[in-house]
Amino acid sequence: MTIPAFAQDTAPKQEAMPSQQQEMTADPATKQASYAGQISASDLLNKSVKNASNENVGDINDIRIDTSGKIAAVIVGVGGFLGMGEKNVALPYDQLTFAKDADGALVVTADVTKESLQSLPEWKAPEDRS
Repeated sequence: MTIPAFAQDTAPKQEAMPSQQQEMTADPATKQASYAGQISASDLLNKSVKNASNENVGDINDIRIDTSGKIAAVIVGVGGFLGMGEKNVALPYDQLTFAKDADGALVVTADVTKESLQSLPEWKAPEDRS
């Protein structure tokens, strides 16, 4: 009985395509530049939302992302005191404006008033709806 012999492949296996290798080893400064202008979700959570008069109209409590990966809405808590009696409302992400103050802190503004937010229907997470 003879056992067939197979040639052994001595060429090293590539773990990633050349374009992927370039991306993984890209200069960190270049990679960082491609994200300029983006905001971290963690930076938005609990951030105050101000109006044009620099009044605090609410706080960001949640960020909702749709199935395509885009931000569908920002959930803003309005009214109440120290979280008691607060009502959540949904604002479209594109209604928010982002800037940095003189100290470099993120400032979130929207063209709304406390009253206009309080008049919106209360937002409830799909899992909390009955």
